[in-house]
Amino acid sequence: MRRGSSDISSFPCQPPPTNSEFLSDHGGSPSDQDATLVSIRHTTRSNNPELRISLCTPNLLSWLCPMILSSNPSSQTNAIAVVVNLSLEPTNRTRIVKSGILNLLIGLLRNGADVEAKGLIVAAVHSLSVEEKNRTTIGALGAVPSLMDVFSGRGEAQMARQDAGMAIYYLTFSADNRGRVVKTNGSVRRLVGVLKGADEEDEIKSVGMRIVCNLARCEEGRSALMEADGVAVMVGLIEKSGTNSVVPERRKCWEDMAYMAAAAVYGMSKGKSLRFRCMAKSANAEEVLSRVLEERGGAIGEMARRTIQAMRGDGGEEQRDEWYEYTGGRGAGGLGMSEPMKRRYGSFGGNTAVSGPN
Repeated sequence: MRRGSSDISSFPCQPPPTNSEFLSDHGGSPSDQDATLVSIRHTTRSNNPELRISLCTPNLLSWLCPMILSSNPSSQTNAIAVVVNLSLEPTNRTRIVKSGILNLLIGLLRNGADVEAKGLIVAAVHSLSVEEKNRTTIGALGAVPSLMDVFSGRGEAQMARQDAGMAIYYLTFSADNRGRVVKTNGSVRRLVGVLKGADEEDEIKSVGMRIVCNLARCEEGRSALMEADGVAVMVGLIEKSGTNSVVPERRKCWEDMAYMAAAAVYGMSKGKSLRFRCMAKSANAEEVLSRVLEERGGAIGEMARRTIQAMRGDGGEEQRDEWYEYTGGRGAGGLGMSEPMKRRYGSFGGNTAVSGPN
């Protein structure tokens, strides 16, 4: 059994009854089980949503549990891929979490998984986190630290980093999970470090910006972002988006990141704290935001205007239960999404959280 498997083998997943309709024709030898997994994986790649829904039964989910813990890399990988494929259907997501499979996936991610299995695990967690009812459970099971390790890991595969980051993004719509990110040692600093990285891919930074915007919705998130020099980094991203250093084909992506950076700075300005005002002044934020207000207008201009007011201590504190109220119509949570991200993830409101069946 793989490293860490013994730590998670006690979770409540039992083999299915011997009369399982789906599995009764297959023997119990490792080769037969592997052949069955390959067949199920192929079947769940179907473009027929109803087929994936009909296959997501308690018997199948229970049978997959020991396969996920298998010492056979092929069996383990195929079993996790089946979970990813089943999770593409919204109605399956709560079933999967209730089955106990999520516990196993997070345990493997925490205790060690090979590159392919890790990529599939974070894809599964990403897909499951799209369902609002699952978010608190995923966070409570301890997924956040491991997801942040993958997202901030320069040596990880880019697709795995994107999936891990998008999982954190969805999880941080929950106040409890925003607290978990803040309290995970070094997480916010690593997140801001990703945004500062000159050699980071734009798609990775775009995902990181989404997480930052969610963290800026709560007081402890704003404080942690300021502690990690988030104000200066956000202002720097806004400033870069308006320069000629951005190549034309990446312009849309950087416009979206500037939009989200402005939303994050606007969030951090809540309360007009002296700490924020000093950091904003040090980052030359008023000059940068004034250019945004003059040149862009619209929602981003309105956020810039209100942030400048907060920096100057002008005006009353407006209602900010949803502080990015001016960002409507730009995708999930009101945030913009670049074309590469749209192609990667599809519609946030649709059935596919990840790119497609595996």
